[in-house]
Amino acid sequence: MGGALTTIASAAALVAVLAPFHRQVGLLNEGLIFLAFTLLVSATWGRQIGLFAAVVANLALNFFFVEPLHTFTVQDPANVFGLLVFLVVSIVGGTLLSNARSSAREAARREAETQVLLQLSRAMIGQIDPIDALSSLCREVVGAFNAPGASVLSATPTGWRVLASAGDGNSSRMPDRAEGVMVEQAIHTGIVARLGHTGLSPARRPRIVAPAGRRRVDEPERGVAFVPLEVGGKAIGVLRLDGPIGSTPFRDNAEGLLAAFAREAALGVQRAEFARAAAHADALMQADEMKTALMTSISHDLKTPLASIKMAVTSLLDASVAWPETDVAAFLEVIDGQADRLNRVISDILDLNRIESGVVAPALRTVEARALLEDARERTAITARGREVRVDTADGLFVHADASLVVQALVNLIENAVKYATDGTPILLGAQPSGEDAIDLFVADEGPGIATQDLPHVFERFYRADDQSRRVKGSGLGLAIVKGFVTLSGGSVHVDSSPDGTRFTVSLPAVGQERATA
Repeated sequence: MGGALTTIASAAALVAVLAPFHRQVGLLNEGLIFLAFTLLVSATWGRQIGLFAAVVANLALNFFFVEPLHTFTVQDPANVFGLLVFLVVSIVGGTLLSNARSSAREAARREAETQVLLQLSRAMIGQIDPIDALSSLCREVVGAFNAPGASVLSATPTGWRVLASAGDGNSSRMPDRAEGVMVEQAIHTGIVARLGHTGLSPARRPRIVAPAGRRRVDEPERGVAFVPLEVGGKAIGVLRLDGPIGSTPFRDNAEGLLAAFAREAALGVQRAEFARAAAHADALMQADEMKTALMTSISHDLKTPLASIKMAVTSLLDASVAWPETDVAAFLEVIDGQADRLNRVISDILDLNRIESGVVAPALRTVEARALLEDARERTAITARGREVRVDTADGLFVHADASLVVQALVNLIENAVKYATDGTPILLGAQPSGEDAIDLFVADEGPGIATQDLPHVFERFYRADDQSRRVKGSGLGLAIVKGFVTLSGGSVHVDSSPDGTRFTVSLPAVGQERATA
């Protein structure tokens, strides 16, 4: 309507300007001016208004400028033919110009759409994580439509979840009741659903199909459009576009670009599902490997002491043999030692299970480093079997940690040193500042050391160097437990080794003396 009124007004103004100078300008020139007017209207308003302008111009030229004036009667047959030619040329010229204008606009829109998709491809191709790729897609959607936000939602057994989002903080929201109805509609019908004012062109606005058996839901002030994501004919999620969208070349024809974004988003959601399934399979495989390793360790570390205990008990119960007191004592010592070994293996397994299952809740507090070292030395007095365990540290060094977990870690390190250190050599316990924020507690021994290739693996579960496995029996869990306990206490542990000995260092957060005594 606006184009038609503007055309009539412009034609009237043109008549008002040309009519007083009709004799001077001439009919031919007036016809050319009205032809130019018709082409200009067609280029500005499109084909339909251009056709209307051709008719208006023809009538105006006939009524005001063709003899006799102010009547539609034409006396000269040549003028009749001229008016017909004028009408045909106006219609053909306006149509061609309008088509050219539409083609140019469509080409520009397609070029802009191609640039957006190329930018999308560049943004997503460098993302290894599918969720990061979907986040990049959402950012491109927001930029392309100049929208407040966009997000990708996928279905779960209990509802919907937001895989990725971009834009303002509201874009990551979970669907409310009204949006939930539209999401289900988009999924089940395959049609773009809309709530509220999205800012899309009315002629191109996505169609809404009311869900069967459901009442109309109040529309929110902020428009939202939902585009179904399909892979292989199956809907796996929706692309949510928050409105109203701003100025954009795609405002009047959003379906094509939205469909392209939806295809990429569907592939991204599928990748995310595959990645989640792969991670689950990998976790199951790791659990199976751990179970296999655990069973292998248990079968060896439990079977060997049980066999020794069984042999000793069977020998003592044999009434046909009169065992000397020294042999009886030796059998009892075997039973006692192998029972301790069984207890240690079972304790290690239980400790590791507690750490990895997350049931250990550290009770962090301020404690003096010397007290931790002295406590660990007392607990290993029997295990050390007369070996000198010396504490050499200054007073006044305080750490923030779980005392019981740290002491247990130090006990494991001392027992490890007792196993592998050279016989008769002392084991040194100490503590020293490490910068302003940490205190290092260490356990050092004089032993053959750890091979360079084994150092990166000593804290792994069930890892035991070949030379160690031949000399000393164990489950390979002790150092893994040390790392777990120290980590829970907010610290870290590392090892340094050489042919002259090995030193394990536990670094814990330091607490100033004035704060510790406050």
